Amino acid sequence: MLNTSQTKSSTETTNSIIIDQKYSIIKNIYRGKQYNMYLAINKKQLDDFNQTDQKDKFYLIKMKRQTQQNEIIPELQFLLRLKDSNCVPILVNYGEQIISAQKYHYQILQRHGPSIKLIYNYLSKSIPLPILCLIAIQTLNCLEIIHKHQIVHRNIRPKKLLLSTSGNEILLSDFKFATKFKLQHGSICCIENYKSTSNKLFLNKYSSINQHLNQFPTPKDDLESLAYILLVYATNSNIFKIKADNKALQLKKLENIKLSIIPEITFKSAPIEFILFLNLVKTSNTNDYPQDYEKFKQLFRRVIQANGCNEKDLSYPLFHMQFQESHPQQSQKYQTQVSRFKNSQNHKQSTESIQEQAPDEEFSVYQFDNVGDDRTIEPAIKSIRPQSYKNLSTLNSPKSESQIVKLKYTKK
Repeated sequence: MLNTSQTKSSTETTNSIIIDQKYSIIKNIYRGKQYNMYLAINKKQLDDFNQTDQKDKFYLIKMKRQTQQNEIIPELQFLLRLKDSNCVPILVNYGEQIISAQKYHYQILQRHGPSIKLIYNYLSKSIPLPILCLIAIQTLNCLEIIHKHQIVHRNIRPKKLLLSTSGNEILLSDFKFATKFKLQHGSICCIENYKSTSNKLFLNKYSSINQHLNQFPTPKDDLESLAYILLVYATNSNIFKIKADNKALQLKKLENIKLSIIPEITFKSAPIEFILFLNLVKTSNTNDYPQDYEKFKQLFRRVIQANGCNEKDLSYPLFHMQFQESHPQQSQKYQTQVSRFKNSQNHKQSTESIQEQAPDEEFSVYQFDNVGDDRTIEPAIKSIRPQSYKNLSTLNSPKSESQIVKLKYTKK
């Protein structure tokens, strides 16, 4: 991808690269086979930079090297189709740019919140049950929307479920493996941009059985993946943690587990509504479309009410800089919610330091000092505009206590 200096850190871009004439790349926060992700700042907004609105000054830039002439980016087509749906990250701009004689496709996205996977790990693998139900309901809302647009995501897993910057919504990300379907005479058929051999590129422990069996994708696959996520997170189960000599063998073992699984036994500590959700999805026909999304949502609303909570009063824990200081009203609401959970939940108390269990491409765009485990953002900011450094340098100050809001529970 882009050439970066190796003198101090592989993630620091010392030579200022401007995208779309106004977004200056600060840091490489993810390197992948398909694309790179960069943290960028809008240079035109540096003069009025301040701590209370700094979240509006930073953006995510997704860069992909062009490999052939007139290359089509399927993910971009899906984002454009869903841009007004409030279920995907906001696409600010997109285009092509030549850098060092190499053409790149870029997407400029508004910065979003952390993924559900990060929240799960930050909360010591103990997401409160009402919050987990809220995640289920809002993810079902997102899936209902994309399925109405005749799109199957095909890669639903915790790291693809993101919080919005407001902390009140779930967003679906990464549509590079998504595909379109058509309805013909009441049946799902005519899959566009689909190759049966492509499943192996993204198969994981949350993939549906039909995906393991190389069946053509349907909305049922997304729902089944969501059901596995909810059951694993509700019970902290290790049923899908498989070790094998190679990827193919690991996927085969996962397939066998899913074919023989009995949810009532494997996830016996999960609420019956979670198990019922999986059973309803698995027993549905692949051509059943649209699914009864409202019926699924009612299952999780029932659990929320049984725990003495109201869906409208619930909010997600946010993990970004100075959350309590910059969002005092939301913070007060959040603390009230925590007190309620202390009386209604029996989750394991944990006051230990929180570590990522399996670091991969997961990152939190709110924790600038922790990305890449270096402190190299300061020189990059200096190179952008020296006179603005005084205001921006606070980004490089460690504020671990204010960066992470952590739920604590007491056990009766």
